[in-house]
Amino acid sequence: MRRKLNKPVKILIAILAVIALVGGIIGWSLWRQHVTAEKQAQEQTKQSQQREKKTRKQKNTKPTALTDEQKQQHIDLATQFELKARTWGTDPGIDINGLSKQDAQTVVDSLRTPDFGANPLTDLIGFDLDANEGPDAPSVLCEQNLENGCSQYPTMKDWWRAEALASGSKWMDGPHVTINDNSTMHVTGTVRTILVQDTDTFNNGTYYAITPAWRDYQIDDTLTVENGKISRILSSGSNDWWLNPWLEHWNTRMADSLANGERKSIPVNGKPTMNLSHYGVAPMLKGPATQGDLDGKVDWSLWSDIPMQAPNSELDALTQECIAKYGDQCPYV
Repeated sequence: MRRKLNKPVKILIAILAVIALVGGIIGWSLWRQHVTAEKQAQEQTKQSQQREKKTRKQKNTKPTALTDEQKQQHIDLATQFELKARTWGTDPGIDINGLSKQDAQTVVDSLRTPDFGANPLTDLIGFDLDANEGPDAPSVLCEQNLENGCSQYPTMKDWWRAEALASGSKWMDGPHVTINDNSTMHVTGTVRTILVQDTDTFNNGTYYAITPAWRDYQIDDTLTVENGKISRILSSGSNDWWLNPWLEHWNTRMADSLANGERKSIPVNGKPTMNLSHYGVAPMLKGPATQGDLDGKVDWSLWSDIPMQAPNSELDALTQECIAKYGDQCPYV
């Protein structure tokens, strides 16, 4: 016959069971904390060792002083890189005076920017080119999802060739290269840029105006060399795409920037035809409508020996009056 437990005994057993369970949980928790603490200590030790190793490695890989020969090699590399990066397109130093009064088409052909060739920096840099930078990147029209324009002008160089007759840059002072204490190179100097668009409307008789814009930009680069190639470029000065078209993302701001530069008007014989197309996505260089336009910023000295003629309608009336008065001796005939 089974003996029944009275109520107090049952309560006591339940209390003991709870105590045992709680004790087990506490014991497991203490053990777990110990294991976790031990793991954390091991991890901290490992990280400390890694930091020490990294620090030692950094100390060991600190750039060593360059020999005179290595310094010259670095300077030659930096000079070559800067010249090839920033010299392109139409020469901003072109003899404008020599183009004065020439046939319009001859002048247009002389100013037109040559086609872009292969990137001249490929063998000088130690990093990958960005597909969205440089002349072969998708054009502004593609970026703005203008399908018709994108299909017609798929790359930046295609689009810009339709926007500008002439553009290009060239070193006018420099590049001046010095070696920094950390073996990087400091490059300074002045780069000039030219821009010509088909926005001129002024003419005097058979002579029509082509008015380029020029602007000088100050260059301040820090170049890093690794394994005989440029591995890093830090530009603290000007670095718009027209100052380094191979490594920068092209945008629509060139005309706005050069509008603040120098202007000089070239008289050409005949009305120039540039065959440009504009999609309205980029500001355009304003052409002077008169010799007093643009707040007198335009140099008109090449027009000084061209007699100012009246507009055609007025000229016709004057010619008829002159013929009536002087016959064959009329100077307008």
